[in-house]
Amino acid sequence: MEHEVEIAGAITSKTFALHWADGAAIPGVQFARASHVRLTVGAFANECGSVRELMCVDPEPCYRVELDASRVSLEIAQSSLDRL
Repeated sequence: MEHEVEIAGAITSKTFALHWADGAAIPGVQFARASHVRLTVGAFANECGSVRELMCVDPEPCYRVELDASRVSLEIAQSSLDRL
């Protein structure tokens, strides 16, 4: 069951990532764990992969994504991803 979490005070990205991994919707975070995405920029542009981990939420959400074809794992900003 998805629910949105609002965490007050000085909170770390790691805490957000733990809530996110449990299925919580974090404000500003567009992709859930295992979301299928397409990279839009860089050396791997137009390749598809799966979101594995939320790395940070500030200043912009950043995810660890594993590419489908090569199994390469990389960190990439939310603005460089499209939902499939």
